[in-house]
Amino acid sequence: MWFVVCFILAVVVGCEEKNQTVVAEATAEEPYIYLDSTSQLNIYYPQFSRVDLVCEQMPRTSETDVVMCCAAAFTREQQATFSHDNIAGDHVSGGVFYNGYTCSSNTGTFVFYGDYWRFIPSCHSDSITKAADTGGMAFSQIMLVYNGRRCQCHVKGRSRFRALCEKDGQLCIVESRRLQDFEFFVRSLMDYGVTHALYLQPGKGWNYAWYRDNAGMVHIMHPKTHDYSTNWITFYY
Repeated sequence: MWFVVCFILAVVVGCEEKNQTVVAEATAEEPYIYLDSTSQLNIYYPQFSRVDLVCEQMPRTSETDVVMCCAAAFTREQQATFSHDNIAGDHVSGGVFYNGYTCSSNTGTFVFYGDYWRFIPSCHSDSITKAADTGGMAFSQIMLVYNGRRCQCHVKGRSRFRALCEKDGQLCIVESRRLQDFEFFVRSLMDYGVTHALYLQPGKGWNYAWYRDNAGMVHIMHPKTHDYSTNWITFYY
């Protein structure tokens, strides 16, 4: 029976991205991701060896070392061709520093290099340069929570908001379970107990994201509807 199950899973590898596709295999001892939830939030804890900001082309589900990816920094305009200066704020991708456009909404930065990450309550930091010098990554966004305290910020409208967070010393992606207003979302983050939270670009068309479960199966969190997104925070196994 186990042989038959394995054969069926192997056949699924050739499916299109719009379906859930088995592209890797993990064991209970080596999970890809931990999932959590509250009445208001879905929480994803990717297990990773490194994090990068991938630009221009979103990681494909066939890249078996990718655990999770979703949009990170804002994109200024819907442009037919990619340009780093269409990404909000200076950023580091693959260890290379790029100038982005000046975005007044950006109030915080996330950096990762080596096995070290840091949330920074500003967009001008030596840590961004250090991330480039050491082959890391960095991007800026709206800081929602810093050191457990609510930051001064507001986003209009209702959405399924998303944020990159740290809780109990672990990185996680947190998303609204349903349409919410911004204040409710941030309050839900605080109730969940995050130490830091940095906004991630949400909204229909910009929220295309996927993750790999512990059976190696890819789950599309939100479908792709256009080709104008420019950058994605990406967790590698």
